[in-house]
Amino acid sequence: IKYRNRLGGFLVNEQLYDVYYLDSIIADKILERFQVLTRPKIQKLNLNEASFKEVLSIVYIDYELTKKIFDYRDEVAEIQSLEELKQIEGFPLEKFDRIALYLQAK
Repeated sequence: IKYRNRLGGFLVNEQLYDVYYLDSIIADKILERFQVLTRPKIQKLNLNEASFKEVLSIVYIDYELTKKIFDYRDEVAEIQSLEELKQIEGFPLEKFDRIALYLQAK
């Protein structure tokens, strides 16, 4: 419940697999009976306007990754597409879909 609250609610079923200490077998069983039917309204952060602290507040982004994102943003002046994040060395590609739920590039 704490993790769900940190997310602001589950946006996709797969986020259940990210709950700390929840075995994937248990998550599979839960998803047999429960699904995300209504997505909570999440205000996506604009990467080009967001503060360091705002980006860091996203569950899937730690301090080191936030720093890399801001270094990249400083280098390119403006991020045109979230796909650009994949070019950042060390960016966790396996988490891209989850991170993209909370960000936008306008």
